[in-house]
Amino acid sequence: MGGCKMKRMKKTYLLLFIFLSLGQLVSQNVSGKSYWIFTNAGEIKDYKIYAIAGDSLVINNGWDMKIPIAEIERFALSPQPSASGQFWGKQLGSCVGLMGGFVAGVIVFPQSLGVRNEGINGLRAFIFAGAFAGAYYGKKMAGKRFKDKPLPLVNMSTMTLSEKKKYIQSNLIIN
Repeated sequence: MGGCKMKRMKKTYLLLFIFLSLGQLVSQNVSGKSYWIFTNAGEIKDYKIYAIAGDSLVINNGWDMKIPIAEIERFALSPQPSASGQFWGKQLGSCVGLMGGFVAGVIVFPQSLGVRNEGINGLRAFIFAGAFAGAYYGKKMAGKRFKDKPLPLVNMSTMTLSEKKKYIQSNLIIN
């Protein structure tokens, strides 16, 4: 009777591990576009544009900030994750996840290291789940760290203040 209860508990741990490891695969990040804004003083990276207040642009990346529209020289789209960074992140992440899955699998299924084949399928499931989770998170983290160049959107250095306002209002503000 104790063996059956132990098997059910191991299956529960296995399902929990798989759920926690792969649960983020179905979640999606829904957000508005963010821009890089180049001004006379420098660049402002990854901000969302919300409104125009007088002669200032209201942007947000965690907190509201105003910048004078007259100082804006150009806008660029945020750079996409680089393909090589995602590739190497996925490779390294899957290796680390594979090792983590192996260690977690041995903890849950210690008899899988014995002479008999008991628990070997559970250990394999942990290893595969760890490798997939590691590849997913490795690709995601490397994509955030290694990016391509920003994509130029509009050069505003020759526009007047009213032209800049009109362009920003009609093309860049989040609705």
